[in-house]
Order: sequence, then C-alpha cells, then structure tokens
Amino acid sequence: MKPYFKHMIHGFTGKPRARTSFTFKNHPGQKPFKSAQKQIYTLEPSQYYKYNLKDYCLSYNNLPQNAGFPIFTWCHVYNKLMWAMQTAMPDKVNLSTITREQIFEQNLPCISLKAAIDAELLPKVTGYERWKEVI
Repeated sequence: MKPYFKHMIHGFTGKPRARTSFTFKNHPGQKPFKSAQKQIYTLEPSQYYKYNLKDYCLSYNNLPQNAGFPIFTWCHVYNKLMWAMQTAMPDKVNLSTITREQIFEQNLPCISLKAAIDAELLPKVTGYERWKEVI
C-alpha cells in the first residue's frame, strides 16, 4: 500500500499494491559465475589477509578518482582482485578451478595484496608496501 496523508487527517489512506517477487532469469553466464564465486571463497583467505583488504578499502576510498565509487567491504576488494587476475592471465587462471596449491606453485599475484598491486591488478595507494600477508 502506498500511504499518504489526505487533508492532514490523522491516518493513512491509499490503494494497496501487490509486490512481485524477484526471480532469476536464465542467463548463460550465471552458472560459471556462481561456480567461480564459490571457488574463490573456498580458498578461505587468512584473517591477516582480510585485515589487509579492509585497510586497502580505506586507502582506496581516499583516492580522488574513486570519490564516487567507494568500496565498503573486504569482499568487494577480494572479488575485484580475483576477477582482475583472471582477466589479466586467462591462460593461467580459471577461477572455477583455482586452489591454494595452484596459487603457491605458480606464485600468482593474489598471494598477497602487495603482489597484486605490483602486478597492477588493483590501483596503487600510498603505503601499499606494508600489506605482505599471504592468502
């Protein structure tokens, strides 16, 4: 119901409106995206790695070019990092099948936040050299 005041009478009047429930549409990219998202979170980043990502959020939001597009959580930075890595290295990285062992064996840039910024997967911020914790 869309309520409104009528003639300053105390009480709401209006017509009831039915809400429609949201349903996902079938899209060919939905299943690969879902499996990739599941897999990158099964890597279970360490608590210190998450702290680095949270700290990066604050520094990222202070950049003048990102004033209109703030990042609020470490998850957003983590997703941005992983998808940028797959885009930059499509022959090495497939997020649907990535494992911790693969990250350490191939020394992928997502191993630490500093390595990811050095590989230009994320924008540089001041003081990024201190984020050396491994995934």
